[in-house]
Amino acid sequence: METVETLRILYWVMAGVGTLIVVALLVLGGDYDVDHDADFDFDHDVDFAADHDVHLEHAGEAEGGPGPVSLRTIMAFVGGWGWGGLIGLDGIGWGMMSLPFGAAMGLVLALAVFQFMKFLHAQEATSTVGIAHMMGQDGVVLTTIPPGGTGEVRINVRGTTIKSLARADSSEEVAAGSSIRVVEEIGGTLVVRQV
Repeated sequence: METVETLRILYWVMAGVGTLIVVALLVLGGDYDVDHDADFDFDHDVDFAADHDVHLEHAGEAEGGPGPVSLRTIMAFVGGWGWGGLIGLDGIGWGMMSLPFGAAMGLVLALAVFQFMKFLHAQEATSTVGIAHMMGQDGVVLTTIPPGGTGEVRINVRGTTIKSLARADSSEEVAAGSSIRVVEEIGGTLVVRQV
């Protein structure tokens, strides 16, 4: 009888702690990304853009998404084992057989949490705009691009307006207000073609 009472207390502790930590991690998140972006424009003569990304990840979580062994899945396993053990012990009356039943329930819950985290990660949208996103995009010349020189263009990429220095892919002047398409990037300067 003493063993059953000890199991009951152990299951309650596992269920409570595991559930509390999993819920806290799901509610509070755990995507410790810190982004700092700045864009300064001084009278169309100087364009300075700074982008600094720091990505801190949970142990067991890869850059491509959550890993199968993470704090979330471990705590889901512990909580699931506790709840499954309580069901096996008090609900079904299995006594010591509640141990493997609880462990199986823990595995099922850990797998469910892992699949849910993969689903959430797949739904995330990124607002990071890179050079690859600008290729082939259309825009407008803001400051005339002289032959062999640079001017300024505005491009809308992924819902973000980007101003950048640009030069023409030909030796002809591209007047302010002209429509352009980004064809290349060389040394931080976009190469554009008038369309």
